[in-house]
Amino acid sequence: MTREKFKILHSELIMYCQCIEFDLKRIYSGMSGGDFEDSMDMLEKSNFGSTLKQLKRLDFSDGKLDLSESYYDLLNEIREIRNYWCHQCYIDYVYIPDARRRENEFQKIARRLVNENNRLHKIHRRVESIYINEYKK
Repeated sequence: MTREKFKILHSELIMYCQCIEFDLKRIYSGMSGGDFEDSMDMLEKSNFGSTLKQLKRLDFSDGKLDLSESYYDLLNEIREIRNYWCHQCYIDYVYIPDARRRENEFQKIARRLVNENNRLHKIHRRVESIYINEYKK
């Protein structure tokens, strides 16, 4: 993969993560039963991890989960994936001094990017559909 293609796919992956995070905020706001806009405002500066914790706490406030435990595990995995691509992926290859080793590591990371990009695209659509089907009033 070229560096240019990597940057495009990396940008797409971050977009999917941001959209998933935003949809979690919308799901929380719809689930809260209060004023939707006030809930969205409250979560405006909340990061992915905090939003996820608040959503799970609200979801379980009646003693049962509307979203499954495995779904929350998946969302936490997405949070970890997001953190890797935002904070670590370039570090994992840019500073390797040997050009051949650096290129090999880059290609390994690029393959991971393709897989995770495809996966997050599908997950983004599922999370968005939960909001649309269940909470949009």
